[in-house]
This record gives sequence, structure tokens and C-alpha cells, in this order.
Amino acid sequence: MKPTFALTAASAALLMALAGCSSTAASDETADEWRTDARLGERVDRICFGSSIDNFRNATRNTVIVEKGVNDEYLIETVGRCYDLDHALSLSFDNSPGAGCISRGDAIYAYDSVFGPSQTDMPSVRCPIAAIYEWDEDAAEDEPADE
Repeated sequence: MKPTFALTAASAALLMALAGCSSTAASDETADEWRTDARLGERVDRICFGSSIDNFRNATRNTVIVEKGVNDEYLIETVGRCYDLDHALSLSFDNSPGAGCISRGDAIYAYDSVFGPSQTDMPSVRCPIAAIYEWDEDAAEDEPADE
């Protein structure tokens, strides 16, 4: 099955520009540290992107944060270990045709190129979505400092 939703060329160009700026701190975390992160919000049923997502960051072996618009961010948890996710330069989603949304049971494909898959690439691993959570990057700033 081919992915039915992919980052646009404009988004891919933006990702290339931002690739050097992306934080990799999350990739050093243990697999479940994100579960106690103050930025983790409520679990949601789906994310409806309209036409595309704007960016993604902090990918680990089983999570990635995606941005939809200016203020909407979500942490997506995948089932098991998704080997390509923590090194991804672009993503695509395998979801119900015409849905415009992703939800539990859909999948992420991660690529090591900002332009997605090429004819010569090995197929990406299918990473089923286990859960989707709201993500509030500013919540970390609201935590009281340890004294």
C-alpha cells in the first residue's frame, strides 16, 4: 500500500532549511520519558491536517511531534520500534483514502530524504500509530524551577 498523504514540496524545502536547527534532545530520552513530560496533553482521536502538516521534530524511535498550523502541535506514538523515525528528514502517512485525517491504526512512513521516497530507496518501514496526544511546547516554561 502506498502512503496517501505526504509533506508537500514546499514543506520539504522548509524541512531542509530547518533540519540543521531541529533539536535532537528527545532522541536521547529513554523510550517512555515523554509520558511524564509537562508538555504532554490530552489524548485525541485524530488529527485533521486539511492539506498538509507544517513541520515535525524531536522524532525518537517511537514518537514524533508534528505541527499543524501555528499553534497546534501533537505527539504521535507509534507501535513498537520504528527504526527509520528517529533519523527521518520527511514523513508520509498511510490513512484512509480521502480522509484528510490520521488516527490510531493509520501509519507513518519515515524517509531519509527531504523529498520523500525515490525509485532507488529501500521501502520505508510502516510504523502504525498507537496514540495521538496534544503537545504544548510552552508548558515546559510554565513549570516551577527546582530550587
